[in-house]
Amino acid sequence: MIEFAVGFFAWLASTWIPAFVGLLVIVWASQIVKSRYLTAFALGIFLWFFVDTIQGSALLDVNAGFTGGAAQVAAVGLFIVGVLSVFWIDRRRGLFSSESTTATVSVAIPLLVAGAIGIHGLGEGAAFGATAYSTSSTSLLDAFGGVSAGVAYLLHKGLEPMMAAACYCAYTNRTASGIKGQLKDVFLLSLVFVLPSLIGAVVGYFIMGPATGFLAGFDATYFFALGTGTSIYAALRLSRPLFRSGETVTSEDSIRIVAPILLGFLAIYFAALFHL
Repeated sequence: MIEFAVGFFAWLASTWIPAFVGLLVIVWASQIVKSRYLTAFALGIFLWFFVDTIQGSALLDVNAGFTGGAAQVAAVGLFIVGVLSVFWIDRRRGLFSSESTTATVSVAIPLLVAGAIGIHGLGEGAAFGATAYSTSSTSLLDAFGGVSAGVAYLLHKGLEPMMAAACYCAYTNRTASGIKGQLKDVFLLSLVFVLPSLIGAVVGYFIMGPATGFLAGFDATYFFALGTGTSIYAALRLSRPLFRSGETVTSEDSIRIVAPILLGFLAIYFAALFHL
């Protein structure tokens, strides 16, 4: 068993620091790169992120066919709840409007995206906490796969919140608030993204780790099912700026959009290569 304080603060640092840096990189890049291309890059990240997250949910137990029972119903139900809850919160912000995307001073949309993609952290945190409780190792790195796995996690936590940062660049105009105001926004986005991971770690360590009886059958797949559902919102928010209403589209536009999508996908694919 690894002491809770040791594991928790290591988890906090390894999750929040790269997330903050990743957010900051995209916000800084928006000074020289159009937000449209940043959202395309982030959409590429999402493509791998979605596959990774739905695999964490055991593909919503689809391999059980029609025999999955209550566990399968719960997983699918949480996925549906995840989808509907985020879209219900966003119902007044014109996601499916045909009008062009207009940046405002509000950070509501990027915050919602940060939360939508951060929810999967409940599953990661729960798995971390449960492992930290039950492991016989006294080393965090050894307990979680060594240096390579640690590098993979840091890279993932740097790349994933870039989806929220790209939405910040596309939907929010806070230039009047200056660098200080933008740093506050980045800090807030990082907190929203990281918080589910911290909650998951507490649940995993104190509930799932020592669980017996009925609770012993509860694992992180349900959290990942919920996170898979909420992440759908991020995909649609990232996609919207790629389509320009009423503007002339040139023959080069497709390549200009596909190239950053491919780069985003390859970036998180590279991070995944460290999972040995």
